Amino acid sequence: MSLQETSIAYNDSLYRYYYLCKYLPLSAGVDPLSRSLLKFKRGIQPDLDAWIESTLEVFHNIPLSPDTIIIRALRHDETQVHESPPASLDLLGQALAATFQCQFRPSLLCKSRTTLSNKGLTRNQRETELNDVYSLAQENLPLPDPPTPFLLIDDILTTGTTIRTIIHTLHQAFPLSPLQIFTLARVEIDPDVNHSANLG
Repeated sequence: MSLQETSIAYNDSLYRYYYLCKYLPLSAGVDPLSRSLLKFKRGIQPDLDAWIESTLEVFHNIPLSPDTIIIRALRHDETQVHESPPASLDLLGQALAATFQCQFRPSLLCKSRTTLSNKGLTRNQRETELNDVYSLAQENLPLPDPPTPFLLIDDILTTGTTIRTIIHTLHQAFPLSPLQIFTLARVEIDPDVNHSANLG
């Protein structure tokens, strides 16, 4: 796998977005790579370690300063991160932080309630479900000056709704902070997305 780069638009800004591969939903056919990614999400070995190792290999091509704070998207059934047992994305974030001397602080993000799974929801339904759900935990927030760089990680990007919701949340508190996004995969086929267009 090689690192791929595009951008995600939010308001009048473009945010660098990196991913490793395209994800093909199981309903679209048999795809070994996508099946392996589902095993990563469930924490099944050796797929879990294989995805983490692949990420570390390609991340040397991403400009990541040591003061970067890494955060992750929350699952639909989470309102905050629980340290034990760590989720697969927590293990990925910890590995990135250790390798590139950054901070992994997933507890900065929280949600006011659990949400429905994105699976089967249209873009509009996802936006409605996530509206005003994400916030920042006030304890131990980094100072906004100087601007703190953030790296937001997730496993799969489908419509970009969750990512844009988190961008909005971060932008309100840290309007000058640079933000980059990384996911392991980007959905190849989504009936609610025009694939001839960018993610903007």
